[in-house]
Amino acid sequence: MADDGLLLNLAVTSTSLPVSLGDQIIKGKWTQRLKAKRAIRRSSKNALNPPRASSSQSSQDAVNSNAEKPRRGNKGSGSNKVVVERNSRSRPLATRDDSSNDANDAPSGTTKSEYSSHGGSTSSRIISSLFTSNPKTAPASTSFEEVQHDPSNAPLIDDTSFSGLGLHALLTSHLQDKMQLDHPTAIQRAAVPGLISQNPQDQFIQAQTGSGKTLAYVLPIIHALMSSPERLTRESGLFAIVIAPTRELANQIYSVLESVVRCCHYIVPGIVIGGEKKKSEKARLRRGVNILVSTPGRLADHFDNTEALDLSAVRWVVLDEGDRLMELGFEETITKILSKLQEKSRAHIDVIRGLPNRRVTVLCSATLREDVEKLGKQSLHNAVHVNVESKSTRVSGTDDFSAPDQLHQEYVVVPMKLRLVSLMGTIIDITQTRLNAKIIVFLSCSDSVNFHFSMLTRESNTDNGSDEASDSEEKIEGGEKTALPSRALKTYLKSTSPMIYRLHGSLSQPMRKYTLAAFAKSSAGPSVLLCTDVASRGLDLPSTSHVIEFDPPFALEDHLHRVGRTARVGNEGWSTIFILPGKEEGYIDNVLAPLHRTPPIRRDYSTMLSSAFGGKLAWQDIATNAQLDVERWLLQSESNLTLAKNAFTSHVRAYATHLSSERQYFSVRDLHLGHLAKCFGLRETPATLGKNNNTSGGGQVAGEAKKKRLAEHEPDYAKKKMLKIARMHASVGADEFNLG
Repeated sequence: MADDGLLLNLAVTSTSLPVSLGDQIIKGKWTQRLKAKRAIRRSSKNALNPPRASSSQSSQDAVNSNAEKPRRGNKGSGSNKVVVERNSRSRPLATRDDSSNDANDAPSGTTKSEYSSHGGSTSSRIISSLFTSNPKTAPASTSFEEVQHDPSNAPLIDDTSFSGLGLHALLTSHLQDKMQLDHPTAIQRAAVPGLISQNPQDQFIQAQTGSGKTLAYVLPIIHALMSSPERLTRESGLFAIVIAPTRELANQIYSVLESVVRCCHYIVPGIVIGGEKKKSEKARLRRGVNILVSTPGRLADHFDNTEALDLSAVRWVVLDEGDRLMELGFEETITKILSKLQEKSRAHIDVIRGLPNRRVTVLCSATLREDVEKLGKQSLHNAVHVNVESKSTRVSGTDDFSAPDQLHQEYVVVPMKLRLVSLMGTIIDITQTRLNAKIIVFLSCSDSVNFHFSMLTRESNTDNGSDEASDSEEKIEGGEKTALPSRALKTYLKSTSPMIYRLHGSLSQPMRKYTLAAFAKSSAGPSVLLCTDVASRGLDLPSTSHVIEFDPPFALEDHLHRVGRTARVGNEGWSTIFILPGKEEGYIDNVLAPLHRTPPIRRDYSTMLSSAFGGKLAWQDIATNAQLDVERWLLQSESNLTLAKNAFTSHVRAYATHLSSERQYFSVRDLHLGHLAKCFGLRETPATLGKNNNTSGGGQVAGEAKKKRLAEHEPDYAKKKMLKIARMHASVGADEFNLG
């Protein structure tokens, strides 16, 4: 058959090695390669002072001409063709010595053939598609002046003290001597006096995250119980109920209660949140508690099934994180709880002297939304709205509150393919500049958390310290691992490798509880918590220095709560959000910028990668090697590959759950699925991988082939399918994307 003139990308055998010439790779027999090289030299010599780009184009035209005119007698055999591969999908990252032409040019731990299969060239350059075919991003501003603001949620520095608020003397002494709290915060000064008055009113407490809302309602309750003329014991009854949306927040509130009541041991707090046997919780309630912390579902269950739970003396009901309670669909449950309390309450009868003669309800929320207002109308009566924010620090045109003024907010526009190495580089950069950094990384779904946890804690190809790493891992009873050192980052770090923790709603309750406690107490070195939004609300994790929003928040309120894990109680904090080039950049300008008195600062991803991976010339080499290490790790076992596939699929589903008002910035149809696969270490999309690696049955492979054919005729088919699945998951209510 006559040669049709097409340039085929044929496999190169040992007898037909490629020749790299500039930006071109020439394949074929040695005679064809020699003629092609001579043609390139002639075209370059004949040009008068040609620019580099023109020379490259002329060379290409000459070789193409040679390739399109096969010698007589060649019957179109692929082995006789001269094949020129334009290096359009790759870019030389760092020029090496041209005489170096062996396997030593490949990254460490990579053979010559393996490196070539990863997109590398063993002739003179490292070739990778990681830094090519990416959308162009505008350079970050190199000159800016960040305005410093006074902390907006710090304890007051004036003459105001806890004793000046009218609290019990023993309680104020305990706060100062044992808890090192000398001055209240602004929200505590505004809320406490009204709640300890003789006839307290219901309150709607609204303030920034990290401003001390928990103590604002805990202290008045403890004060009233301590001030009662009657000596109270656990048998005296249940006087206060605190309802929290998540188990983590409930545990934290209970921890605060335990710390405060140490000054009066006869007051007994209790907690029922699920995750343990109901029999144990019923026994705890039977013995008696004075203050009960619970999640809505478990509390409603005990209302119906625990006879020992006496609600007649309840005088305080606190609904913490009201916006989250409504967001998770607890409206009906809370209505049922409040109705039951109203039915059983005898608060109008003065059973215990010194306590309010009516039930006092407190609703706490960092934001004021329509559904929160609805909850307030259902639960509050003649309520006082308590807030300490000025109009200048609110979101323009709304009643939502801004992030803390002392928070340093920055964003990085990162092409999809570079997200994985950029996350690694950000962690490296932070831990090298701050030895005891505590970093929280927010991801969109639990599968993504599991993938990144396994990826960062894997045995690196160049790791020789596995024994040391295994000694420092943390486990709970039963051998479940809660934290591991980042073995994968140890190669690139001069300082101590950070401990990696993970947290999401699919983990067991003991592991979730232990993980939070271990991360909060970690201080011996840097630590990183990979989590979903289950850790975004209300949690106080001391000394958290950085928050990284690797996946953008699903709603504006989620962003406020995420960044609220740092810059708490007047401390300085930093937050970084990763966004994609293009439409997502508008999210920063139009949505997030109004949240900050100083607009977020744009940081260049290449500067960050250069700082993390070292040097102006070598950082692309090292970053590429880090990406290839992940890709090789996925191919080592089917379980690793499954982790990445699940993370990819769940990420797309989660991406489709952004609010409709923000779909203009986050459209699942705009995602480049091939580049998205790269940021999970996958070389192809999961469907293709499943077929090529024989991970599916015959029927499933046929189904994937059908989907592929449909996708060729309808480019949006795959994305529409993902969107349909995402909407199906979202219709169930709280799911892995939102709760964790």
